[in-house]
Amino acid sequence: MAAMLVAVVSMGLAAGSVASAQDVPGSTDPAGMKRYEGSELIGYRAPKFDEYVLPLSAPTGLEPAVYPKSKSVEGLVSYYTYLAPAERTPTELFRNYKLEFQRLGIVTLYEKAVGQHGWFGPTFNKIAEDSGVAQLLAYNEAEERMLVGKSKDADPTYYVVFVTVYKDGVLPDRLQGKVQKGQSAVAQLVVVTPQQMEKKMTFVNADEMKQALDDAGKVALYGLYFDTDKDAVKAESQPTLDEIAKLLKSEPSLRLHVVGHTDNQGKTDYNLDLSRRRAASVVRELTGRMGIAANRLDAFGCGLYSPVETNGTEDGRAKNRRVELVEW
Repeated sequence: MAAMLVAVVSMGLAAGSVASAQDVPGSTDPAGMKRYEGSELIGYRAPKFDEYVLPLSAPTGLEPAVYPKSKSVEGLVSYYTYLAPAERTPTELFRNYKLEFQRLGIVTLYEKAVGQHGWFGPTFNKIAEDSGVAQLLAYNEAEERMLVGKSKDADPTYYVVFVTVYKDGVLPDRLQGKVQKGQSAVAQLVVVTPQQMEKKMTFVNADEMKQALDDAGKVALYGLYFDTDKDAVKAESQPTLDEIAKLLKSEPSLRLHVVGHTDNQGKTDYNLDLSRRRAASVVRELTGRMGIAANRLDAFGCGLYSPVETNGTEDGRAKNRRVELVEW
């Protein structure tokens, strides 16, 4: 799924984007977005792969949030909370953010203007906690503004702009005296940039094995472990063995070749023999301990002759060291 960027845009009269000396240590502005001139970045969560529910309507439930219209998105999700300079109003902040949408060519999907129905503050409690600003955003429905937008990229970036004025709630000690009740305007950004989750090699369940066999006639497994130069299946392999057995028991007519593969390190003949012995060990585990009929499996070894990646890097060699199930 295309990932999305949810953000509050900050740009002042001079559209400043220089970081403040008071910013949260280690924080940075979202790429391509300007901050309101003179704002401080008081809350921040670095990007990490996550899911975010993009609001496209006012919530009808608060904790957890319930939106009649919304979109679930995935990507690198990051949070940014900006404290505007003293005397700046939420109206001024919000209008500048709308201008930034125009400058960046962002298409507006949803807007809540001040005074319109819908209370978003409590739904931001988790965001506030994760970005280190506790209950800063929750309690001022009358001053809330919300803007949701989408970039025009093929893999779009989505933006949610949430502007409010601090009214009540527990503040971290570091913000005591800096954030004033009824006076301090705040802009919250949630940023989700397009990026697919890193695919881990180690574990594939029975349903995923079946899907791969249906799609390609084979599936590569990286959750079967052996000590270096050894062919005995290690105990850590049990979850993957369980899933292979589950697959075979759920598909009584399925027969599989178990095929061992190595990287190109070492002698060719040795690797061929090692790959065959490892495949045979997997078959023995399945037919001996796990009750799979012997006539449904056989073992073969390809050694280094069928790489899926370059052997010139460690990552590539790791992907080449595998056991494959091939439909018979």
